[in-house]
Amino acid sequence: MVYDQPLTGSDPAMTYDLVNTIRAVCRVQQSSAVMALNRLSNEAFDHFDRIILLGEGHLLYQGPRQDAVTYFAQLGYMKPPHVESWEFLQDIAAENGMQYLLPRSNIRGLEELVECYYSSDHYLDVIRVIGKSKEFSTYWVESEPGIGLSLKKSNIFNSNNAEHQEMEVVVTKLLNKSRYISGIESSGNIQVGDVVTGISINEEPMQYLAIGPIFDHKQHLNKVFSALRQARGHIRFQLERSDNKGNENEPRWEQFQRPYVQPWWKSTRTLIQRQLRILKQLHVLSTLRVIQACILGIFAGTLFYKLGGQYNLQHMNSVRALGFVTTMSILLINMPQLPLYMLQRPTFYKHRDQRFFRTSSYVVAHCVTNLPQAFIEALLYSVCVYFLAGLTMENNGVVFLDYLVLMFLVAYFGSSIFFFLSAVASIPEVANALAGLVVSIFLLFSGFVIYPSNIPQYWRWLMQINPIRWANISFCDQQFSYGYKESCIKYLNQLTFCKGNPEMASGKAYLIYAELVTSVSGKPYVPYMILIGWTLLALLMALMFLNKIEFSQISQSVPQINERKFSKNYLYDVEVYSSSLHGYIEDPIESGRYKSLEPPKLASSSKIVISEGENGSVESWREEFRVEVESEHLTIPVTPITLTFLDLSFARCGKVTKEEAIDFENVSGYVKPGTMLALVGGANGSASTLLKCLSGRTPPGGSFTGDIRVNSTKPSADFSRSVGYAERLDAHQPYLTIRESLQFSASLRLKNGISKTRRHIHVELVLDQLGLQYYANHLVGSLRDGTGKTYEVAKKLTIAVELAANPSILFLEEPISGLDSSGTSAILSILSQLPVYGQSVIATVSHPNTRALSYFHQVIILTHEGRQAYFGPVGLNCHEILGYFTAIPRVPPYIQTQNPISFVMGVTGQGIPGRRLAVTDFVEEFQNSHLHEVSMKVINNTTKNKKFAKEKDSKISISRNYPASFIRQIWLVLLRTQKFLWRNVNYTYSRFTGCVMIGLLMGSLYFKIKYEDTYGVTSRSLYIYMQTILIGVISANNVIPQIGTDRLAYFREMRSKMYLPIFYPVSWVISEIPYFLIATLAFVGIGNGMAGIATERATDLLAYWSVLFLFTLCMTYFGMMITFLAPSPILAAFLVSIITSLWISASGVVVLFSDIRFYKWMYWTNPFQYAMSTLTTISFYCDTSLCQRQCSCPRLPDGSYAWDRIASIRSLSQERIDADVVTLAGMCTTFAVLALLFFIILKHNSQQAH
Repeated sequence: MVYDQPLTGSDPAMTYDLVNTIRAVCRVQQSSAVMALNRLSNEAFDHFDRIILLGEGHLLYQGPRQDAVTYFAQLGYMKPPHVESWEFLQDIAAENGMQYLLPRSNIRGLEELVECYYSSDHYLDVIRVIGKSKEFSTYWVESEPGIGLSLKKSNIFNSNNAEHQEMEVVVTKLLNKSRYISGIESSGNIQVGDVVTGISINEEPMQYLAIGPIFDHKQHLNKVFSALRQARGHIRFQLERSDNKGNENEPRWEQFQRPYVQPWWKSTRTLIQRQLRILKQLHVLSTLRVIQACILGIFAGTLFYKLGGQYNLQHMNSVRALGFVTTMSILLINMPQLPLYMLQRPTFYKHRDQRFFRTSSYVVAHCVTNLPQAFIEALLYSVCVYFLAGLTMENNGVVFLDYLVLMFLVAYFGSSIFFFLSAVASIPEVANALAGLVVSIFLLFSGFVIYPSNIPQYWRWLMQINPIRWANISFCDQQFSYGYKESCIKYLNQLTFCKGNPEMASGKAYLIYAELVTSVSGKPYVPYMILIGWTLLALLMALMFLNKIEFSQISQSVPQINERKFSKNYLYDVEVYSSSLHGYIEDPIESGRYKSLEPPKLASSSKIVISEGENGSVESWREEFRVEVESEHLTIPVTPITLTFLDLSFARCGKVTKEEAIDFENVSGYVKPGTMLALVGGANGSASTLLKCLSGRTPPGGSFTGDIRVNSTKPSADFSRSVGYAERLDAHQPYLTIRESLQFSASLRLKNGISKTRRHIHVELVLDQLGLQYYANHLVGSLRDGTGKTYEVAKKLTIAVELAANPSILFLEEPISGLDSSGTSAILSILSQLPVYGQSVIATVSHPNTRALSYFHQVIILTHEGRQAYFGPVGLNCHEILGYFTAIPRVPPYIQTQNPISFVMGVTGQGIPGRRLAVTDFVEEFQNSHLHEVSMKVINNTTKNKKFAKEKDSKISISRNYPASFIRQIWLVLLRTQKFLWRNVNYTYSRFTGCVMIGLLMGSLYFKIKYEDTYGVTSRSLYIYMQTILIGVISANNVIPQIGTDRLAYFREMRSKMYLPIFYPVSWVISEIPYFLIATLAFVGIGNGMAGIATERATDLLAYWSVLFLFTLCMTYFGMMITFLAPSPILAAFLVSIITSLWISASGVVVLFSDIRFYKWMYWTNPFQYAMSTLTTISFYCDTSLCQRQCSCPRLPDGSYAWDRIASIRSLSQERIDADVVTLAGMCTTFAVLALLFFIILKHNSQQAH
């Protein structure tokens, strides 16, 4: 088993539990585990048998865990008692080992450490094991003296099959077998015949017995035997056991040697069961799809109510349109599955690479689990539509069964095609774009929106292979062949198409008229075979792509802008500073803190020449200014704040038991300017809750009591502006650079009186202080992998964003969680600089080590019940804390080799191996201690100092709720959203290219269709219908996932009160406008230009573009409104899909306005209807009243004008244009206003809900 950072960000207690469980599993199953960890406690470290230490990718040590510290001691590095072993080793690997050097020892670089390891016995033994040809098992066993050993010569074949002799030490006798049944500390039991290849006596380093020349073995072994006679206590053995004697696990081993453990059918059955369980867990999503199918089915049935079977051309056209509507609706119901498939794909990649199952098993499992869902949806939809629309029940209901099978095949094909798209798309944005393109092709070449005779020759092949077209042909063939059997001779006056075929059945004649007759019309099974063939093709293509291609990520792709070179006059050497920051020298100073690196200083009388640039950094202003020698002159002064708190308690009511649970109780203390306070201990986030309460962010749903004073006065509403709060979750806008993130925070949170130049200098100093200059021009989204150096940079960014506000007190929630020793030291070294400038630091630190806690001046330790066990100084290497607890009666003696913090947490019942009862009542002990008296005295003196209160309070009082003006707020938020859209190429660029591609596709499909007959006029009018459908649906759906991209960053900014909440949705409403202007222009210019629609006059094309842009904006605002209305993006996607489907069906095209019975209100509240009516009028209007003998208005063969025909059928009028545009603009405004209101009012959009 291999684990790569299995619990990144978890506390050491959780890591210990994981390591302990994995070790137990390995011992029971006789398996092995390899774990990559960057931070673990001594207790967890002692659970490993061997360790591998890497430094910059080079191997520094591989050997027994017990010998690691001793090995480096031989190289001159001595581990102090208070330093944990993992921390000691990581410091050496990070080249921070100077602090551990013994006197007169030389520091070794990585190259020297690598050379030392390659010349060590540990490395030689590893090479010996690798070079052996025969199979054997290696065990590490702890035993007691009394084992019978003997020397034995054996012939050994190496990996090159060369024979040579070796001396071996073999176990010949076990004096007391019961004593050699090893416990969990050993990887196996000692058996007679085992070869001893290594031995450690009396806690000494392992001596390897099987390395070196053969003539040295005997003398070496004699020394070992002599030492064994004098051994006391446990002995560590490294044993080898040949596998040639017969292994009880041999069948299992042979099984695991096969490419796959399980046969195909068994693994497929297992996967089917897993997918069914996933489907059961996602019952809400399945239920929503069923509800969607019912709603759309009932709506379609009532919209086309009883239109079937009526011998009326208009109604027969509606029945034909019903086939198009039903096939597309049942197909698109499957679209919400696409993001679900994308979410499951990384798990599939992991399981496939580990050969859990074959890719074919995965695909088959999806096929099987999609069958019941597709059938249920098709059944419910078909029943609702078929009987309400009055479709035929001829042939004993067989036609209905044929329709049901058809709907099932279309639904199943839809799930297969979206499954295929999830396999070929790199990220969700690309998947959505591909889905939109594929659906567009299915719609355009379905044979409904353009008659086959009007399709250019170069596109007819695509129509012939379109499965949706064949589904429509099958539907129409069923309905018109069986539902309209009466002869045409009875309807010659009502049905114009009957005049040419008076003896033919009306249904057959209509099929010829509507160009629905094909060469395979007499073979009704052909459409079904085509649908099945397309389904199989989609699944086979998905199988091929899933088997051959792997995409590294499914999250949005964040580009990295090119790094800009620093100005030549910029005086900070970032690389030197960064390296010196990590290579600090540990030196105890006052209060037991480690010496921190001083901030870099600028050269004396430096002159910086600054030029204009877009990044807004120091080097981007056109001015010259003098920089003083001392960096303090560049910094913005900090208002000192003394924070005192007395008897704080917080309790919340349980959601299930309804009982009151106490997070913390009766906690008191203070924080003076220029000090650092750590919050340690507690359970269930007690320390984090205390931190929130101290910062003024009291969690909702709880009862908070106690007294908090800021400079001896009650904290006002403006207190939050004087503090910074670095949350544990690194939530930032992904498309801003690190520098821009800091500038955004500084511009909104610094006081108004600070000039722009000074703000930018402050940002550059913060970047330099945190060592972020090298990454300053990197996009934040490039740091999202959360591993290695980027995880540390992300933590620094979270702190830097708060420091950009120049807070008096900085609150930090687990600032070193998930960091290794080097990253922990870097973060805490940076924080230790803040008190130099008068800033205070309060941080929660769960299970800190001695070094980490020694950075702080004071610490509050909570018991497991959340009560205060200690508040006082930390001391050098935590000696103040240790002295306090060891002086308490009944506390066990402290062992010098023990970690002080582990000792304290253990005696208070919060040790890492498991919570035990505290050895005494530490709460009562602290209440009676001298430390408590001192702290209460300080709190009382600070509270009673009225003069101090007046002076300080006047400095921090602020007149307005926000530091920045409203104009600056809206401008900065709008600018940030513009950068989000501009740099989000997968959204903005894909949208533009999608419009261009669909424009080219539609333009080439409708290329110069003439007004020669009804077919041409109908096809040209349906161009507008398709154009509004595609751009409207895509716009409404695409905005849903994008708004959620930076919602977490918005909630963080709201908690910091950076700007008015209304400005966030307003920025989205405004920022989309220029992109839609360009996208719709491309769509209209290419598509309409090629199709020749609304291109006769420039004013017509401009009016057409304006209306289409307004409609696109309207649908985008509608998508925003639904996104803010729905509590989750999935529900928002369902609502948008349902409502847009209803609007499209009731737009007066597939069912004419005169035939709509129940939904005339939806017709008049439908943005699609207003857009289609206006665009159709602009495109086709011609004043036929002015025509006498000659007229340029297009005429049909029967002498009627094209405009008159369309206007009469669709109820269009030139006089309606202005009213329709105003109505569309009103709906656009309404959607935008409702989006803003929903965002502000609804609870799930508030910061308390997150």
